[in-house]
Amino acid sequence: MSTHIHAGFQFSALSPASNLLGEGPVWLPSEQAIYWVDIIGKTLNYYQPSSQRCQSWPQPNMLSAVLPCEPAGQLVGFYEDGVYLIRDGQRDAEPLLELLSDNPDMRCNDAWVAPTGDIWFGTMDKECARESGNFYRLTPKLELQAMPGSYVVTNGPTFDGDNAFFVDTEQRQILKGQLDAQGHVVQLNQWVEFSEEQGHPDGIAIDAEHHLWVGHWGGARLSRYRPDGSLEREIPIPALNVTKCAFGGSKLDTLFITTARNGMSEQQLAEYPLSGSLLALKLDGIRGVACPAFSLAEKVFR
Repeated sequence: MSTHIHAGFQFSALSPASNLLGEGPVWLPSEQAIYWVDIIGKTLNYYQPSSQRCQSWPQPNMLSAVLPCEPAGQLVGFYEDGVYLIRDGQRDAEPLLELLSDNPDMRCNDAWVAPTGDIWFGTMDKECARESGNFYRLTPKLELQAMPGSYVVTNGPTFDGDNAFFVDTEQRQILKGQLDAQGHVVQLNQWVEFSEEQGHPDGIAIDAEHHLWVGHWGGARLSRYRPDGSLEREIPIPALNVTKCAFGGSKLDTLFITTARNGMSEQQLAEYPLSGSLLALKLDGIRGVACPAFSLAEKVFR
């Protein structure tokens, strides 16, 4: 771990600047540890602040996100060929849900657990070229439903009560809808639009004050938006491509920030040498919320 001062903020670099596409940070209170992935590097990664233990496990193909799963000690992983349980860093031989195995140009992307207990996740074109991605709802009984619409790059989703947030990265839009009584998303509309100077909105997170945090791909910053969609603050990040943040630590007052170095020029890497690191920033007076665990229905649990 190393400490860096950037624009008046003190960041800790918790991993080497080697992640090609660091993504999907999630804090597990039961382990007091953060997990994240390197999608292109095909690794699942782990850091525990109390012991400063950092570990990586190679994966058989692109892993884009992991989420806590009950019983404890397991993760749900979203791969380029489907959804799998992960135990001790290794995925199960059989998928929970086979998806995209017949379409090598596609992969899963970001994911989160809704207050209803359902998982929402996105798919996307690996080359970020075609509008072939969708958002999906996966129930504890492993029932899969696609949400209407198609996207080049899906990000989010995340939830604040019955408010649902999705990111259309290519179109530079954060979308907002509501969860109805059956757990479906309705009334999905544009909520925030990024300018070209801001880069592209990437992963998102909700804090305890109902504000939304978003990483800026190509924008070297995190932004915090009020519930009415107005910009509350921007925090400069010492990495060009800021992919997502998650709240963690014993008080959920530390931001763990994933970044990426894939596609950057030598000049950009020289200007942003921490690109590809997992960064941590202690906040003053702001706390987050932990991701709910996904509980598989008993009849489908393996």
